[in-house]
Amino acid sequence: MRFFLLSAAVFALCFGALSSGVLCASQASAESADVTRIVAAENVWGDIATQIGGLKVVVDSILSSPDIDPRQFEPSPAMVLKVKQADLIILNGAGFDSWMDRMAHSKSTIRIASIAGWRDGENPHFWFDPVVVDRVARDIAHQLRLDDSSGSLVSFESDLARLQTRIVRLRQHIRETPIAVTDPLPGRLTEELGLVTENNAFLLAVMNGVEPEPAVVAQFENDLKNGRIKLLIYNPQTAAPSASHLLEVAKEAGVPCMPLTEMLPPGLHWQDWMTQILDGIESYLLKPDPH
Repeated sequence: MRFFLLSAAVFALCFGALSSGVLCASQASAESADVTRIVAAENVWGDIATQIGGLKVVVDSILSSPDIDPRQFEPSPAMVLKVKQADLIILNGAGFDSWMDRMAHSKSTIRIASIAGWRDGENPHFWFDPVVVDRVARDIAHQLRLDDSSGSLVSFESDLARLQTRIVRLRQHIRETPIAVTDPLPGRLTEELGLVTENNAFLLAVMNGVEPEPAVVAQFENDLKNGRIKLLIYNPQTAAPSASHLLEVAKEAGVPCMPLTEMLPPGLHWQDWMTQILDGIESYLLKPDPH
């Protein structure tokens, strides 16, 4: 911060007329000028931006609740104003948050789909892919003019490297294990773990926003009942009747059922959340078979 020398007379006038409020106001102005205002469409990207930027950023995340469907969301006027006032926008892209795309067209924007090289039809849940997350963290640091030796970036990438090492080690023990999911959201992570998703026809219907054919549901149900599927990962936000029914079938058949939401749960950093997810998958798939 720069301080300018004032003559005694001017100083006395300023001090007598405005007291210490002048200094406070100038400090606030200087500090605010050094802070980058970021608005993230999803709290997972907002969390990563906060970790990378530290005191250099003020971050608002629009979607912060696991109970909100990002595709059905409509921003409030207050949120629109925050986007207009932001210096940098972070959005997922890939049709996941098109409402943010419409608001951010004239702003400096980090679009995760572009960083990931996403193509139509691919899984848009990029935060389950540590490689993409690493690229995003570096891009955020670049936008904030932080170099590779920045302490916050180094710390985050150290956590990320530990997660990647764990994924590689866990893969050695669980790869080719058949699982099922009621929502495609964890696909990037389960592929990295070498898990085999058995219910792709069901997922295709879910992705297209339609109820699966009865024959598809029947096959899914049969695979649960005969023990072929070793773990069911389900999205508690999914209200589709077929998904709710299959969850009940899985529980009755003794198939482990693991909940997984789309949004980062409150109070967690991204790496803590990923650790919890890996803990759950490991405990379900590597625990001793009671039979």
